Amino acid sequence: MAFIAIEITNNGASLRIKNGALIRNIMKAQIIEIVVVKTNIIKIDIGKGALYNVFIPYGDVTVPATASPEALKDAINDMLAATSISGSATEAKQIEEIAKLNVLNEQVTTIKNAVSTLDNKIFFEPVLIDESNPNIIYKGFASPAANPQEAVWAIQRISNTGDVCSYQWADGNKDFDNIWNNRTSLLYA
Repeated sequence: MAFIAIEITNNGASLRIKNGALIRNIMKAQIIEIVVVKTNIIKIDIGKGALYNVFIPYGDVTVPATASPEALKDAINDMLAATSISGSATEAKQIEEIAKLNVLNEQVTTIKNAVSTLDNKIFFEPVLIDESNPNIIYKGFASPAANPQEAVWAIQRISNTGDVCSYQWADGNKDFDNIWNNRTSLLYA
């Protein structure tokens, strides 16, 4: 029978037991007791009866390397101790996580503002349309109660030259910062 090395490592909230290609993770919270039985077998008792216990021959364990079955038992118990868990909470880690959450909050706010800006630029219907010139149509976008004399309009100019229609916006953008009554004298791009 070929020797298969067994590795037992601390995996944060669980013990990782690798037996050749087989890997088993045992949640630390489930482990009731670790004892040495029959002088060289490590028993990991998970409290669900004999068929659920994990038995590991001391001689097959290569990680952690220990001098005796008792030393291996102690090494596994050390992995269970709260101080050996690499993810244990500390004030420094909490401060670091709070800083990350603050950065994330700022990024979410930036995205929210960008989406809000996009929503304001997605137009469904213009509030006012000027078709007085057969070759140029002006479409004014604003809130329904907007005053034509206030700089709260996004204005689109549609020019028809022959068979070509040109769609341009006042100031070259869809910002709500133009006056509808000034639509014919604005610069379009």
